[in-house]
Amino acid sequence: MTAAAGVTLSFAFGFDPKSVVATPRRAYTSDELWPESERALLPYFRDLSAPEGFSRAVLLFLHEGGVLLGLAGLERRADEPAFAAADSAVLERLAPFCVAGARAQLQYDELSREAAALRALGRTSGALFVVDRDRGRVVWAADRENGIEWTEDVSPVEDLLVEAAGRALAAKERGDPLPTPPTLPGGTLVSVASIDGDPVFGGARCAVLCVRALRAPPLLEGLSRREREIARLLVTGYSGVNVAALSGLSENTVRTYVRRLYQKLGVNNRADLVRKLVSPEPAAPSSAKAPLAPPPDSSLVAGDDTLD
Repeated sequence: MTAAAGVTLSFAFGFDPKSVVATPRRAYTSDELWPESERALLPYFRDLSAPEGFSRAVLLFLHEGGVLLGLAGLERRADEPAFAAADSAVLERLAPFCVAGARAQLQYDELSREAAALRALGRTSGALFVVDRDRGRVVWAADRENGIEWTEDVSPVEDLLVEAAGRALAAKERGDPLPTPPTLPGGTLVSVASIDGDPVFGGARCAVLCVRALRAPPLLEGLSRREREIARLLVTGYSGVNVAALSGLSENTVRTYVRRLYQKLGVNNRADLVRKLVSPEPAAPSSAKAPLAPPPDSSLVAGDDTLD
């Protein structure tokens, strides 16, 4: 299956990706997902597969631990037989191997992009952002110390990052010092370099920026890079299995890191860890502090503290 660049799954197939990771099942025929009258109107079947005449599909959603890694599947033309339940059953049996392959490929792609960025910048530390200069978009970001949450760390400042990349590269070409960067919530722009034609970024004309935080939060200064990453995921509200999936570690390894967090921060369970990091200052003795409401989609909602 193919898709046009920049077309999201939710637009092409008319569903919220979160809805397909809420169940262990991964394979579906298109007839199971949409009535034929609705399917014909979906952008994917209406536009993207129109040149080849594909109108039937069996879809394999590559998800694990509540994270959608990708989408694969098979297509047939309207004059060919529809896919049956037996076809989706075959893909369901193959799903664990496909998910393992997708995860390995994603990890390889991430390492390749990071290596390309660091080759351009040289040795550095901080959050890395790659901007496609022609499209005016951030196409990749990473922060090994604190992790990256796209909707929080990239989307709100995307225009600022694109502007900073253009100004900084122009100054560099003139031999001028880096201009004063716009105010960025994540820190200060400390270096910039161009990456043109690298296949890991689709051969586009790109700029890579390094943004360094002004200082680490006091409670996190004594933690390792991986411990800070896991602490941030827990505070954001991810469950134990999702922390393992997003960090690329086994659940047992995550448990070990969490125990170290407890010891270093002087807490006994995950709820106390969240409270301490979100509200580190003790309340006045006379005030009655309301209990911290757990973030949505957190295992704390159901009282599951399996990483204690």
